Amino acid sequence: MKRSTLFFLVSIFLGILLLGNLFTWAIFRADTFRSSIDWEKYSNPYKRNTTLKLQKTGIHLHTNRTWFTPGRNTPEEIETIYAANGYKILGFTDYERITSPDSPKLAQIKGFEWGTNLRKRHMSVLGLEEASYDLFPLYADPENLQWVIDKLRSKDGFVVINHPLLNESFPLRLLSQLKEYDALEVMSPFGDIPKFWDKLLSEKRPSFCMASDDLHYLPREEYLRVRTSGIPNWRDLSSEIYKQEGESLMRYLLVNTDSLDEREVLRSLKEGNYLCVRKMERSLEEPKLGPIGLNSENEIHFDFEDTPISVDFIGQNSEILSHTSYQNKGSYRLKPTDLYVRVQVVYPTAVILSNPFFQKP
Repeated sequence: MKRSTLFFLVSIFLGILLLGNLFTWAIFRADTFRSSIDWEKYSNPYKRNTTLKLQKTGIHLHTNRTWFTPGRNTPEEIETIYAANGYKILGFTDYERITSPDSPKLAQIKGFEWGTNLRKRHMSVLGLEEASYDLFPLYADPENLQWVIDKLRSKDGFVVINHPLLNESFPLRLLSQLKEYDALEVMSPFGDIPKFWDKLLSEKRPSFCMASDDLHYLPREEYLRVRTSGIPNWRDLSSEIYKQEGESLMRYLLVNTDSLDEREVLRSLKEGNYLCVRKMERSLEEPKLGPIGLNSENEIHFDFEDTPISVDFIGQNSEILSHTSYQNKGSYRLKPTDLYVRVQVVYPTAVILSNPFFQKP
């Protein structure tokens, strides 16, 4: 094919893409004005007492089921490794498709990752039967993104803003304009951003936390444990050549739920009835925790089995309102001036974040 012909075809393709994005930009828009906030929802995320406590949950996991990611792991390989490390619930989130293992060993939450655009604006969407496609590959303004969030929420999806600082995809100014997303990926392989989260919470932009591996490859040592014998495939060669380390088994949720049924798990996620965890290293022991909650005396309290190095009660603008060291029990009484308080726990092996307790106006 001549270079001029190739250039012509590429120009035609880009022109169609640009015109299509211009059309979607003009048509698919929603108001970002926030008329009211359901403060009751955010006042005590741990209010509901559940039958099962702190069920280990992995969200934001990619597989080889998407055509343009053939070198990744199968859902079955990922599930085998995560099951061996104590996980009870998994949510695969391939790009714009729903993925499930053929014979699941663990409880599953259906999900996908929205976003195939130049800015890497990605959202994990949980609980829907069908995936939605990104209609804004080149450009989207806040009203376009709000239209996407509204559409996903109208189908009862749980919407997570993924890695907001990657490629400055969701800067603070943009997230301050958006509304009704459920959670923000505060812990990811691209960095921990609790202070960024605090800035949004301090502006009365409430959301729950999310901790995710954003798994693209299992670490080589983990993959070798589940690899089947036979003629080497592309995944085997990729693992040998590139020695992929992956980011598995590091970041997860501990969900309180009445059962491992998908509807019950989603109910707990939408209530914020879970903790976000990042381990210091995937092979380390996990701390034994216990309840965090709000009692009738307006005290946020904790009671852990293992004694942490520190527990901080954190308020507006990341201010430490109260600090304890080497105590497995403690509490903080909310003051009238506290907009919100969240709990941050540090162990030698892990960091744990609670969801925020907002005071109702």
